[in-house]
Amino acid sequence: MKALIICRDNIGDTIVTTPLIRSVSEELNFEVDVLANSYNAAVLDGNSNINNVYTYKKTHHREANESVVKILLNRLALLVKLRRQRYDVVFIAKGRWDKRVLRWVPLIRPAKVVALGDHDHPLITDLVIPPGDGNEHCVVRMHRLLEPFDTKEAPGPLEMMADPQRVLAAREKYGIPATLPVFALHISSRKERQRWSAENFAALAHRIAAMTPCHLMLLWSPGDENNPRHPGDDAKAAKVMSLCEGLPITAVPTHQLEEMIVATQLCNFLICSDGGAMHVAAALNKPIVALFGNSDPVHWAPWAVPHKVIQKDDENVMSISIDEVFGEVSQLAHSVGITQ
Repeated sequence: MKALIICRDNIGDTIVTTPLIRSVSEELNFEVDVLANSYNAAVLDGNSNINNVYTYKKTHHREANESVVKILLNRLALLVKLRRQRYDVVFIAKGRWDKRVLRWVPLIRPAKVVALGDHDHPLITDLVIPPGDGNEHCVVRMHRLLEPFDTKEAPGPLEMMADPQRVLAAREKYGIPATLPVFALHISSRKERQRWSAENFAALAHRIAAMTPCHLMLLWSPGDENNPRHPGDDAKAAKVMSLCEGLPITAVPTHQLEEMIVATQLCNFLICSDGGAMHVAAALNKPIVALFGNSDPVHWAPWAVPHKVIQKDDENVMSISIDEVFGEVSQLAHSVGITQ
């Protein structure tokens, strides 16, 4: 039996499907392929429950010299390849199906299509209707795709592998010590209400460095904040580093998702806003203090790792004080044995 799991959303959405992937492979004994996009596929590298990861590129992710026609032709060739696989079932790994993801189904022609949603579609053979209140974690929600198969297994932890050779190379390149606890501060967030200031991150770094012998890493998405396609936080990172002069802190820009995964593997503890970096850390089994703005922690909190979530009533991370974040960092670091 062969299954294709379609993961066409963002980094975090793809990472939270890994317990589903494991169950389809190990509990249902399917041969599992995954259809991912060029933006999220790296989180599936080395996953032992996946036979093949097929990757396509969304048109808005194209390079400056890459044509839309070329992208669409490559996608058509991929569809032909997928159709030849003769899948027994396609799982649409999305909180609710939409027309864009269903466009893949007619040309793949699977025997069965399983999707989440509250209204039917002729292409969906097995529609799973989640509870109306929505008060469940996205991992639990994604696991409901197994309901047509009467599985009883609860979702396990997230799964990801960081390439050991790349981790070793990055440790040597940036001089990250292996003998001290490493606290990473990830300062980037796509959503404005989830952005903590450079001054706050710098003040937190000083507090952590005074708390215990340690090393600090500064992680961010590189680029100009005014770039309309790929805004980055180079200026913010430079501001943090200027305010942290004299601290044991290393700046590690993560240009690609693979670099973020490797850098996160090097740390023992992550402080960040809700987003892809948070889910990468959870999949790598790192303790996390997560700052939530206008996203729902019931749905998106770090899964199956020690963590603390901080959210204020106005759903703006700038309302979260340095004292609050440091308090949670110190308590969690102590509880997991990083500090005495």
